[in-house]
This record gives sequence, C-alpha cells and structure tokens, in this order.
Amino acid sequence: MSGNKLQKSLAYSVLFVIGLITLAALSIIPKTKFDYNFERFFPPSDTDLQFYYDHTATFESDNDFLLVGIGNDRSIYNKDFLVKLDSLTHILENIDHVERVVSPSNINNPIIGPFGVAKAAYIHIDNPDLYSSDSSRIESTPGLKGSLFSDDNKKVSLFLKIEGSKNTQQNDKVVADVETTLRNFEFETFHVAGKIKGATYFIDVMKRELIMFMSISFIVLIIFLFISFRSLWGIWVPISIVGITLIWMIAFMTLIHRPINFMTTLLPTILFVVCISNVVHITEKYVDELRKGKSKREGMWIAFKEIGLATFFTAFTTAVGFLSLNTSMIIPIKEFGWITAIGVYVAFFLSFSLLPALLYLLKKPMVRGDHSNDSFWSKRLHRMFQWLLPNRQLVFGIVLATMLLSFGGLYFIEMDNHFIEDYSSSDEMTEDYMFFEDNFSGFRPFELSVWVKDSSKTFTDLEVAQEVAKIERGLEVIYGAGFIISSNTFIKGARRAMNGGRNEEYILPADENEMKLVERNIKRLPRVNLRNYLTDDKQHARINGKVKDPGGKVMREYDQQFKIYMKENINGDLIGYRVTGMPFLVDKTNEFLATNIVMSLAIAFIIIAVIMGLLFQSYRMIIIAILPNLLPLLAIAGMMGLVGINIKISTSIIFAIAFGIAVDDTIHFMSKLRIEMNKGKHILYALKRTYLSTGKAIIVTSLILCSGFSILIASDISSTFYIGLLVSTTLLFAVLSDLFFLPVLVIMFYQNPKKRKRKFFRRKRELVAS
Repeated sequence: MSGNKLQKSLAYSVLFVIGLITLAALSIIPKTKFDYNFERFFPPSDTDLQFYYDHTATFESDNDFLLVGIGNDRSIYNKDFLVKLDSLTHILENIDHVERVVSPSNINNPIIGPFGVAKAAYIHIDNPDLYSSDSSRIESTPGLKGSLFSDDNKKVSLFLKIEGSKNTQQNDKVVADVETTLRNFEFETFHVAGKIKGATYFIDVMKRELIMFMSISFIVLIIFLFISFRSLWGIWVPISIVGITLIWMIAFMTLIHRPINFMTTLLPTILFVVCISNVVHITEKYVDELRKGKSKREGMWIAFKEIGLATFFTAFTTAVGFLSLNTSMIIPIKEFGWITAIGVYVAFFLSFSLLPALLYLLKKPMVRGDHSNDSFWSKRLHRMFQWLLPNRQLVFGIVLATMLLSFGGLYFIEMDNHFIEDYSSSDEMTEDYMFFEDNFSGFRPFELSVWVKDSSKTFTDLEVAQEVAKIERGLEVIYGAGFIISSNTFIKGARRAMNGGRNEEYILPADENEMKLVERNIKRLPRVNLRNYLTDDKQHARINGKVKDPGGKVMREYDQQFKIYMKENINGDLIGYRVTGMPFLVDKTNEFLATNIVMSLAIAFIIIAVIMGLLFQSYRMIIIAILPNLLPLLAIAGMMGLVGINIKISTSIIFAIAFGIAVDDTIHFMSKLRIEMNKGKHILYALKRTYLSTGKAIIVTSLILCSGFSILIASDISSTFYIGLLVSTTLLFAVLSDLFFLPVLVIMFYQNPKKRKRKFFRRKRELVAS
C-alpha cells in the first residue's frame, strides 16, 4: 500500500513540476519574435561573403532598395498621370528612411555653361505639346529605356534607395508608408518589389502559417487518435504531451534569443509528428497488454520496458538525423538542426515522465475486444505477412526496379534557384517581381567589383575607362544587363553636359586632356553620387546593374562565360575584378549544398549502423536495417530529378529530416524482433510475431507522420510546400519499405545461408497451417 502511495505521490509531483514549467513557458511565449534575414543563410567563413561585406562597406549595399512600378494603359505621356507621378515622387522623397528617389519626373539632362549648370527636364510635365519630342529624346538617351521607362511607354519605374537597417519594424514601416502613399494616388496599377518588401511578406506568412499548421496538426491528430483508440483519454493524453512539447520549445527559443525564421517555422510540425510517434507506440503496447488481461500497472511496466529501449534509440537516431545538419555551413540550417534535436529529446522526456504519470493516475481504460480479436488490424496484417512469404522475390524485384529508376532520375537532378520561386504564380509578390521582369531590365541586382592593379592609374584615366567600357559591353551581351551604372556613367554624363546635353556626346573623352577637363566637371553635375561607385583614391570602383532572373544554374553558366570574356578582352595586367552581390552569394550557397547533403547523410548512416551493430551484434543486421531506409531517400531523390524539383536551400534538408524520422519504425521493428528472438523463437515465428505486433503502430504512426507533413503542402511558400510534399512522400515510401522490404531482408540475410532454404520451407508450411 505504501508503495502505491509513493508512486501516486511521485506521479503528482511530476505533474506539478511539469505544470510549473509550462506556466513559465506560457509567460515567455508572447515575447517570441519572427525574423527573415536572408544574409544569415550565407556561410560565415566564406571568403566571397567577407569580400561582399567589405565591398558594401566601401560603397553601398546592392539590396537596400525598393522598385516602384506604375502603369497607365493609355500612355505615360498623359498630363494627369505625370502630375500625379511628380506629386508621388515628392512625397516619397520625404518618407522617413528613404535616402533618395530616382523617378521619370525628377531626372534631367544637365548642361554645363559659362554661367553654371542648367537643368533640362526630360519630361515637360506642364506642357503636353512637348510630350512627343520628350518621348523621342528619352528613346535616344542611353540608359533610360528598360530602367525608368518601359518599351511600350505605358509603364514607369521609380528607384528608392532605402537606409540599410536590420530593424524589421523600421523596414516594415517604410514598405507600409510607400504602399499606402501609392494607394492614395489611385493609379491604374502599381507594384512594389525589394528585399525589405520580401522580408515583410515572409514574416507575415510565417506568423499566419505557424498558427495554421499548429491548428490543422491538432485537428489531424485528434482524428487519428480517435480512430486508433476510440476513447477520450486516448485523445487528450497524447495531445497534452504534444502541446506541452511545443510550448516548451517555442519558449526555449525565445529564452535563448532565437527568433522564428523560415526554417524553424517547421519545428511545430516536426515535433508534432516525432512526439506522437513515441506516444502512439507506447500507448498501443499498453492497450495491447490490457487486452491480454494484464492489470494497469503490469501493462504500463511491460509497455515501457519493451518499447522504452526502442523509443530511446528512435529519439537518438531522429536527433542524429537533425544534428547531421550541423555539417552545413549555413547558420539557420545548423540552428534548425540542434534546436529540433533538443525538441526530440524534450518529447522523449515528456513521453517517459508525463505520459506514465497520467496513465498511472487515470482509471484503467476500457478496451474493446481481446488480444486475439483486434480483427481489423490482425487479419489484414496476417494476410500481408502470408502474402510476403511466397512473394519475397517479387518484392525484391520491385525494389531493384525502383532503385534503377531512381538512379536514372538522379542523373536529371539539378541545383537551381530563382528569386521568385517561393511564391505561387497567383501571389501578389510574384506579380510584383514579374512586372519588372517583363517590362524593364529585370529585378535581380548584378554587382561587380573592379580595381586597377597599377597604383599609378585611376578609373579617370582614359585607358582604364576604355577597359570599363568593354566590361559593360560584356555585361550587356552575356547577362543582358540593363540600368548599368559605373564610373564611366559619370564621365560620359559630364562630357554630354559640357557639350550642350546632346545624346551623341554621351561617349568617353577622345584623349587624356579632354578626360582631365571632364573629371573637373563631374562634381558640378546635380545629384551626383560618384562616391557610391568610385573610391576617393579612384582605384576601386563598382559596376552595378539589373538583370532578368534566369535561375542560379544559368547564372553560373553566365559567370563562366564572363570569365572567358574577361580573359580574352580585358587587359588583366591593368584591371582586376570580382563578381559579388547578394544574388551571387545565394547561387554559390546552393552550389555546395549537394556536398553538405552527402556528408550529413553519410554521418547519420554511420551512426545508425553502429547502433544497429551494437543492438544485434551482427553486421548482417546493419545491412538489413540500413537498406530499407536508404531506399526511400534514393526513391525521392530520383523522383525529384524526374519531375524537375531542384536542389536548393529548402529542399536540401528534406533528406536529413526524412531519414531521421523514417528510421524510427525500422528500429521499433528490429527491437521487437530482437525481443522475440531472445525468447528462443525461430526467426520466422519471431518475424511473424513482430510483424503482427508492430505493424499497426507502424502504419498508424506513419499515417500521422505523412498527414502531419502533408499539412505543409497548404503553405503559400513553395519551399515549405516542397518540404511537406517530399518528406511525406519519403515517409510513405519508408512505411512500405518497412512492411514489405524489411521482412524480406530478414528472411534472406539473417539465417545461416546453408540452413536457410531447408528451414524456411519447413517453417513456412507450419506458419501457413497455423
């Protein structure tokens, strides 16, 4: 009696402590922050990243801007439209944290004369009679078409330089102020695009989808738990453990100052499926023991004893799968890996503290039927096992065909990424980006750092300027770059201003004497920002432009072509160069992801192989356990290649996630097989008992896992969509592999090869007869 009181007191103590921690966690959660700082996805030790930081510190960031596009179906050469555009430009210039605005209404053609600088407007807004000549002048002026004016004269673009800041509230306010101002003018169409607009969008989507995913996950969980256990306690007990796990982990992230980002938005769904897997396996075994007539205490003891070791190993292997992401050079992926691994062990801790405490304090549940009459599952699993015995060669043939097809698909898999790939085709963000892709030079920034190697030369020397002109031509031909600005832009602009503002004078000086005269006049130009493109010593310069986004794969091909062009056409003893910029770093990051994937998976496979070797002390069991989990990964990689899903930052992590979770069922299966074999049972009998006893839990947990990750398919962000689709598909392959391929491997490899054939047919006849 005293023992019962002690156990009850211990159970209440566990509930009390967990309750206090949960209340403390709930008080922390309101302080949770969201973040979308894409620069954190770049490897911090990368030399190109450090060069980019040095480049932007010398000049300015290539990504702190907003593009505003406005359309007028009749023509932009309409007085009402141009008056509104001019008013809009003045208002935008006065918005906080907007440093400058380049607009069709405020650009002019400066003319340097003996009495100073005169400004000739490109558009005479108040004089419609001059619109025709204005249009002709704009058509003939280099650099205006495709940058500020569309080819059809129905759209204009404004460039807003924004003060660089990591303060999300400040950036959100800038975007909100710009969009509110545009709505107030009631233009026919308008579009806004830029990094800070994308960050605002992603944070809003992350907040919305975090709530949505958690809500749908709990609804799905309730449905599956009701189907599995048909009781109220079978629903609220697992939900309590899952809910508390999520509360603790979100509070933990807040406590260590880790905001929720694109990666950790997946955390609730992953912990939901991992946690429920533990609970379902334990609870299913507990209910099964009650059906055998065991008491509540006996049922709990057997359930935690037999399932406990397997659950520990599954938690360990799942954590290993996520910790393998620590091999990545990308900080958010590393953080996602170790934070999720901690969450896996939090779920394990609650499964072995809160779950037994609740089961002990609750009344013994009423269970339907008995151990021999779980008809729905036992009959179907029995039929599946009987089908397997004579058809193992067919199963092996199907597996072999799947592997061959998958290897074929691997040939077509590519590493590629696009700026707008995370948005659906009907999304507002996609429409905004495509507006600039379709009507202007593009949205993607292109950044080139150049320097003179001869310390006696500068970028205002004619010889160097001529080399820069050749570089610009290469950018136009190879990348299709537009809106190109370099030191030559100011040199040619000053020369034109000195020669009456005529466009035919927008060329480099003819000789060094003229170059010196032009150099003296550059600073006389209004609104000149030469320092953003040329250092004070005039030996380092920046060439900036806009290009359409063909994808990272094509851009890497362009980079190679550009290298060849520079080698063949540019004086390498005079000019040095380096492609840089945030888009370039994104492409490079995706390029080495494949190496990270192979390395992380190799580490995970080795660790799990060691576990299996220790558990069974047999190298054959290592092969038996690894192959069924290698097959789903190979199949999903082949499918990605065949259907054209590319390797990128988001899809690269699905292999570690899927492997870490999928291996759980294999471990439960093999652990139960080990228990049965330790009882002295023959391998086929032990396999049958294992198949029938773990089959239901494997199917139920796999359905929950697949359903949990399938929820992510509802995401508006394509990266999250693909993670949901690919992980759930991988887990579906994994359950089929565990139920069909794994038993076949056990039959084929576990027994002594000399005795296997004779014993197999004898036991087969006995099993079929039974």
